[in-house]
Amino acid sequence: MSMIREILDRKGGTVLTLNSDASVLEAIGIMSQANVGALVIQDGEQPCGIFTERDYLRKIALKGRSSSSTPLRDVMSAPLITVATTDTPEAAMEIMTTCRCRHLIITESEQMVGIVSLGDLVKHMLQEKEAEVEQLAHYIAGSY
Repeated sequence: MSMIREILDRKGGTVLTLNSDASVLEAIGIMSQANVGALVIQDGEQPCGIFTERDYLRKIALKGRSSSSTPLRDVMSAPLITVATTDTPEAAMEIMTTCRCRHLIITESEQMVGIVSLGDLVKHMLQEKEAEVEQLAHYIAGSY
């Protein structure tokens, strides 16, 4: 059974962060440039929330708020939803389904060490299933 640690090892532990008093415009600029759907928001060095594309649509665009004058602390999602490096991808997907979120913060010893998206989990699980099918095919081919 695989663990979230394997996904993080393959993907890398880089997490884009921004201070909670930064503007939404700064956040969407960084997200667009990095081609990511979420940023972790911090107060100083402490993660305190997440800002996602969904937050932008629901809390800025649909409400007619200004991206340049709205601070992230006013529109971020909090508290952070986390999984440990020792959790399984299946457990992470269950949390995402229950919480209706697309990103989870990965923690180890209560420290943020990465982030996973729903896409990361799906990709990992598909690779596992493909490897399993290949192993079974080799086993069956060797049996005859």
